[in-house]
Amino acid sequence: MQKQIYEKYGLRTDKIEKADGYDTFIIQNYLYFIVPAIHITEGEMTELHQMSAYMLSKGDTAVASFVPTRTGTIIAHIHEQPIVILRKHIQPYTRAINIGKELAKFHQRGRTYPYSVNYCKRIGQWKDLWGKRLDQMEMFWRSKVQMHPENAFERMFVDSFPYYLGLTENAIQYLVDTELDDEPHTVDCATICHQRFTERLWRQGTKLPTEWVYDHCSRDLAEWVRYFYHANSSFEAEKMKSFFAEYQRVTPLTTFSWRLIYSRLLFPLHYFECIEGYYLAQEEEQKRIYEERLLHILNHSSEYEQFLQGFYDLVELPVKRFNLPKIKWLSFS
Repeated sequence: MQKQIYEKYGLRTDKIEKADGYDTFIIQNYLYFIVPAIHITEGEMTELHQMSAYMLSKGDTAVASFVPTRTGTIIAHIHEQPIVILRKHIQPYTRAINIGKELAKFHQRGRTYPYSVNYCKRIGQWKDLWGKRLDQMEMFWRSKVQMHPENAFERMFVDSFPYYLGLTENAIQYLVDTELDDEPHTVDCATICHQRFTERLWRQGTKLPTEWVYDHCSRDLAEWVRYFYHANSSFEAEKMKSFFAEYQRVTPLTTFSWRLIYSRLLFPLHYFECIEGYYLAQEEEQKRIYEERLLHILNHSSEYEQFLQGFYDLVELPVKRFNLPKIKWLSFS
């Protein structure tokens, strides 16, 4: 790989190491990330390149910049696979960040992004994207029902899908009602967000533009909550409250934002990704991990219902004053 990196980029390195799931190397005071670009189109990459340059110009020094090839392109092919290389200046120390406050500032900068976004745009598209994903999985589920499940994972999938279909329909309806009933404000305009924002994403003090999309800030807030809820064996409501409090010290959230957060938490993304991950997995060990994950999701579905039912109360929102609708069937679970 080192030889091809030198041929394509003119960068000479003796040592490549793994860091946070990426191949990395160091030259002088720069840390370089080799990022697979198999799921990112050229149009998306061009927009991400422009976004990263903008965020750097706004003073966000944690953002990694794209390294062009010798021929001036962003995407290169190494071992016949598309990749991009990003780099970031190595700081002498990594300061501890307050993730809620830092995310709010990141979104604040992103809201001022002045250029049009087409390929990376997701704002206003959730309903169609969720509906399409649901339809695809329902067709797949029907085929599995007809063929009869082959193993424990497939039996769990066949038995559980109708419940998650209903939950997804609830999420879509909640989203539609929000867009009909509530008015977006200035803070509800599109900003630079992440595909999946989690606690771990900024852990090394680097923001990789290849993780970004252009969407409503509620995407990142909801995905932080989802990861925080599922990744911790004991859920700490105080930490979640603190996260939102710190965010709102910079940018207070509207009722429109809160309802979008809730609709996204209703959408069982963790379930969809688990099913899809299992069937895309090439190795038996990966399949076994997804099987354990699905079993965990199903065994804790009633706890997640309780979490959804009490979410607005957990973050201490005045539900009646804000006129925030609750899902009726969750109240009886």
